[in-house]
Amino acid sequence: MKPANPFGRPLLFLLSTLLMMAVTLGVTHLVVAAYDRDDLASYARHIMARGLEVANESHNIVSNVNAIRFEACSDRFLDEIRYLSFTSVFISDIGYTKDRQLKCTAMRGRLPEPVTMSIPDAVTRYGQRIWTSFSGIVDPRITADMMESKNVLLFPTPAAFRDIYVPYDGFGAVMINHQRDHIFRLFGETSGLVKDVSEPGRLSWWHQAQFSECSKKYDICVMARNTQIGLFSLTATAVVFITLAGLLAGAIFTFAVLQYLRNNRSLQNKLKTAISCDDICVNYQPFVEIKTGKVIGYEALARWKDINGDNIPPDVFIRLAESTNQIKALTRSVVARTLREMSPLLRENKALFVSINITTADVTDPEFKVFLEEEIDKGGFDRRQIVLEITERSTADHRLLKDALVRLREYGYRIALDDFGTGYSNLDYLSKISFDIIKIDKIFTDAIGIESVSFRMLKMMLEMLAQTGSKIIVEGIEEQHQADFLLAHYPKIIAQGWLYGKPVDIGKIRS
Repeated sequence: MKPANPFGRPLLFLLSTLLMMAVTLGVTHLVVAAYDRDDLASYARHIMARGLEVANESHNIVSNVNAIRFEACSDRFLDEIRYLSFTSVFISDIGYTKDRQLKCTAMRGRLPEPVTMSIPDAVTRYGQRIWTSFSGIVDPRITADMMESKNVLLFPTPAAFRDIYVPYDGFGAVMINHQRDHIFRLFGETSGLVKDVSEPGRLSWWHQAQFSECSKKYDICVMARNTQIGLFSLTATAVVFITLAGLLAGAIFTFAVLQYLRNNRSLQNKLKTAISCDDICVNYQPFVEIKTGKVIGYEALARWKDINGDNIPPDVFIRLAESTNQIKALTRSVVARTLREMSPLLRENKALFVSINITTADVTDPEFKVFLEEEIDKGGFDRRQIVLEITERSTADHRLLKDALVRLREYGYRIALDDFGTGYSNLDYLSKISFDIIKIDKIFTDAIGIESVSFRMLKMMLEMLAQTGSKIIVEGIEEQHQADFLLAHYPKIIAQGWLYGKPVDIGKIRS
């Protein structure tokens, strides 16, 4: 009789266990890599969308400048291009060139001597001339990108791509022309990126993801790469944990772990959890009568610290909430907390008010008004003590917005227009809608005492807005000379800024 092999079953068990571990790791890698590729594509398309916005605005400005019938660089011509510069979002200055010489710009007016343009760094397939990081065109201290088309020289604002941050380690992207011989912008880890995407290696798909897309209308392409996908994007601890999960529970447990990892890696889901758990906090910054120094109200400012203890900037999570359809839930969370925390102060002082940022989608939503009424009934204070600030960055139907604002004002709420003069909120709003309060953006406050177009625009706006009957709030007052100037020339305004008080939590307000 042949003796049983004492090593047969243990060896089979070991091989089966190792096979399950290998399958689990392989499936895990493929699933996570698929998510990572989707994230990379979304990231690249976000960059492309911003590039197209800049290109569209540039194209429209060039068309509008060439449609001006006044003599080039005349006073009337300069007024027109200053208006175009003032109302643009992504262009900081507009110049006029002739015979390869810069004659004038919106910011600097007519130049004492024409500036001869150097050889451009690139010429697009549509004839636009590009200069990258060019210095000394009008001031040796200023370095800027420039684009010339049809005698119009455009200076894109450096902030046009500032809010596009790199989401994870290993991400990189480049905005480039169709010929791939001129780079417009770099994002993240870009070493060898163009070559990797153009000529992918035989096995690079296993640990890398590449994505490229080109515009059919403009000479713009985006090439993106993630060098850490699938298992390579996870920590060593996570890989060991997934391996053990494969040994113990197989595919079901692995799938659950993947879902957990996916949810915790996503800032979008973190925000959703924070809103549902009421983890979005509110700080309050005072409004002060500049003439008397009296605090007459507070602005509610949303603040978020994620589960890792990191402070997420408001412009980041508010834009994320807008792009992922969570902005309504975020607004309601902030409104509910604000009214809950401020209600004792508002009941004690009937002259005090609190200002809350909302979107035009909230204004036109009938359910929001019902929600607001319920919260005010809980607090037991007057509707006149609530100021609703319109901060929507996208366009809206002015007729619907106007009708909704009229109804809110009939109920007793006051309405404010935030960030006036920055390109989002402009004269077009004022021509169609009446506001109780108009807030002038900090960019103009910073120009006080500096002879510049922004300073002249500030004085022009203050004089113009004084005729509307609206209260005027000037934001971002941080220096004493700014306050002195405003007090001397515009003593009826309301001041806001660090000089009068930084945003603090409700505990410090009450004390």
